[in-house]
Amino acid sequence: ILDKSQYEVNVATRPRSAERVEFAVKIPDKENKGFIYLPIDSKFPADIYAKVLESAENADVENLKTAIGELKMRIRKEAITIRDKYIAPPHTTDFAIMFLPTEGLYSEVLRIDGLVEECQEKYKIVIAGPTTLTAILNSLSVGFKYLTVNKKSEEIMKLLGNFKLQFEKFNELITKTQTKISDAQKAAELLRDRSDKI
Repeated sequence: ILDKSQYEVNVATRPRSAERVEFAVKIPDKENKGFIYLPIDSKFPADIYAKVLESAENADVENLKTAIGELKMRIRKEAITIRDKYIAPPHTTDFAIMFLPTEGLYSEVLRIDGLVEECQEKYKIVIAGPTTLTAILNSLSVGFKYLTVNKKSEEIMKLLGNFKLQFEKFNELITKTQTKISDAQKAAELLRDRSDKI
C-alpha cells in the first residue's frame, strides 16, 4: 500500500533504545522538515484465540468466559508493552497501532466490552485488523500524495491550465457532435414518417 520510502521495517523508534518495532510509517514533520514514526506492531495470541474458538464451538460457556478474560488481559498487556517500547514523541506519533492479523481475532477483540476504547484512551494504542489497517494505510497514502502534490503545486497549476484548455476544445467538439447527432435523428424520424406514409 505504501511506497518503500514511506516506512521502515524492524526499526528502533525510541532514541538510544534496542527495542525494534516491526513496522514504522514515516510521517512527514513540517516543523523539523523531516519525519516522525508511526509504530505498527503485530500481535497474534494464537493460544488464547484457539481456546476462544474451541469453547465457542463446544458451547462451553464457562471456558469461553475464561478464554475471553485471558484474551482481554493479553491485549491490554500487549498495548502497554507497545506504548512503553515504541511511543516516544516528538520522535514518534503520540499513538501506535496494534495489528491483529486475522479478521476473526480482531472481531473477537472488538466484542470485548470497552477494551478497544481503553487501549485507545489509556494506552494510546489503536487496534486494527487487516481491513482496518488497510484503510488507515490507504488514508496515509492519500495524505502523502497530497503532500507531494502540494510541493509541486506550481507545476500542477500549469498542467491544470493546459487541461482546462484541452477540455474546452473537447467540450466544443462534443457540442458539435451532439448537434449533428440531433440533426441525424430528426432526419431519421422524417424518413420514418415518409416510410409510414408510403
